[in-house]
Amino acid sequence: MCWSRWPARTRERSIASEGYNLQRARREVRPFRLHFFPRLRSTNDHAAVLRRRGALFAPAAVVTSRQTAGRGRGSNTWFSTRGCMTATFVLPAEEHLPAAEVPLLAGLAVRDAAAWLCHDQEIRVKWPNDLVYEGRKLAGLLCERVDGADLIGVGLNVNLDVRRAPAGLRGRITSLSTIAGRRFDLTDVLAAVARSLHERMGLRRRRPAAALLREYDRHHALVGRQIMVHLPGHQPPLCGLCEGIDQQGRLLVRRGAELHRVISGHVEPA
Repeated sequence: MCWSRWPARTRERSIASEGYNLQRARREVRPFRLHFFPRLRSTNDHAAVLRRRGALFAPAAVVTSRQTAGRGRGSNTWFSTRGCMTATFVLPAEEHLPAAEVPLLAGLAVRDAAAWLCHDQEIRVKWPNDLVYEGRKLAGLLCERVDGADLIGVGLNVNLDVRRAPAGLRGRITSLSTIAGRRFDLTDVLAAVARSLHERMGLRRRRPAAALLREYDRHHALVGRQIMVHLPGHQPPLCGLCEGIDQQGRLLVRRGAELHRVISGHVEPA
């Protein structure tokens, strides 16, 4: 059930208990229309269902305080709990914008918002769908095109207590509060990400794809580094020098005289 159908007092109490201020969030995420749910299996899945039913109109933001079955690329899953901003932003798919560019734009937009909030420009994008800080994961994105809309799923660690994360993740993740040394208001973070996404999409209409690629590579954690790419299936890992991305969003990896263009895979320093 969407918050807009609840009595006003119930909405306000529930939003306060979940860490968001409903009235302010509705104002500050415009032009996105806010759809808030205390608990969802996956914001992307729920947004897709609503979209296919004709019950969700772009631009919109589907937000939850707790996601129990979030998805990443392929078979990856997301760990999401209190202290995380978990949302799917729904934008009308634009004919001039190839689907492969959407994750690049979204990654830069969330990076911009995080860097602005923390006053720290060392937050980086990491192909294909992460934000990292000093090698630790700060956020993950999942972009899908559904019924004429681009769904941009964002899982951003805001006030996450890393000590409460699953044991296998504690040394590999970070949060805005860890970077900045203070806690953040989730409504402020949601509004900053919404504003940055809206601005990024508008900027892309006025700038060529080449400018996007240059900016992505400038903030890319992997460029100029020796990396290992674990490819899907039973293919052997690919090791080489990361040279950035191409216009189709593929990772460029040079091994000797050969330049490989990688569509998907898990990347780590060699």
